Amino acid sequence: MSNLTISIDDALLRAARIKAVQEGTSVNEVCRQAIAAYARQGDDDAVALAHARAEAFLNHALSVKLGPGTGPRLSRDEEYEAMFAERSPGGPRK
Repeated sequence: MSNLTISIDDALLRAARIKAVQEGTSVNEVCRQAIAAYARQGDDDAVALAHARAEAFLNHALSVKLGPGTGPRLSRDEEYEAMFAERSPGGPRK
């Protein structure tokens, strides 16, 4: 992994560090994610896949009925797999 040196205003860095700590992350991780997002811009396939997964998750979340008598509760991983198995033309993933 490479190192990167940037120049940033002291007050801005201090504010970023405080916010990162409050969010349980680091300024380094925030920068890494921002650069990754910047580098992926224009990658239509990755963007389309991310949007499709987000839409599938939202549709699934909206379809879940909560309350007594809704059947056995699945783990988050089981729910995730079930959601994508329903939408996958090749059937369930293993």
